[in-house]
Amino acid sequence: MKLGILADIHEDVEGLAAALSLLRREKVDLVVVLGDLFDTGGRIGPTVALLAEAGAVGVWGNHDLGLCHEPDERLRARYAGPVLDFMGTLRPRLEVGGCLFSHGLPCWEPTDPAVYYLGDRPETEAGRAAAFAAFACRVCFVGHFHRWLLATPGGILGWDGGGPTILDAGRRFLVVVGAVCGGWCATFDTEEGRLVPWRLRGA
Repeated sequence: MKLGILADIHEDVEGLAAALSLLRREKVDLVVVLGDLFDTGGRIGPTVALLAEAGAVGVWGNHDLGLCHEPDERLRARYAGPVLDFMGTLRPRLEVGGCLFSHGLPCWEPTDPAVYYLGDRPETEAGRAAAFAAFACRVCFVGHFHRWLLATPGGILGWDGGGPTILDAGRRFLVVVGAVCGGWCATFDTEEGRLVPWRLRGA
């Protein structure tokens, strides 16, 4: 299965459109979003429309919590219809093709807004240890950090999204994916283990 992966869109409609066009050219089987679709709310409608048209699935981020986890009456009234319908499909975590998808580290409680800022980070040994202990899949993809990072239980690998890499069978990986709002998306072939970071035009 070939997956298209989008992290941290933050209502960057132009970047999202470019990413989805690239993923269509790459003939991905499924688009997966890693959360933080929301920014100010001014462009969440067209953001959601593009993702719904692409048949995207995914997880919520900390910026999406109000719309995805027990939205109050005010938000229900303001975003009733397609926005809430799509945001309601996002999960705290999602497993697809033997991979786990989470906005923050999989050891974090996804409904706790504070943990996204105060929790251990993947650059730290404690953060990585807790993350790997929290999932059983071979690969876990996360967003939130607006950067690229690749780690195994043994430590951080020397890869920063500068080109494709192979996630070897028999090893476990934590992959932090660069943000759409920063000009990035990714593809991952679950059979070959080939991870490709894509730089969007105009980024």
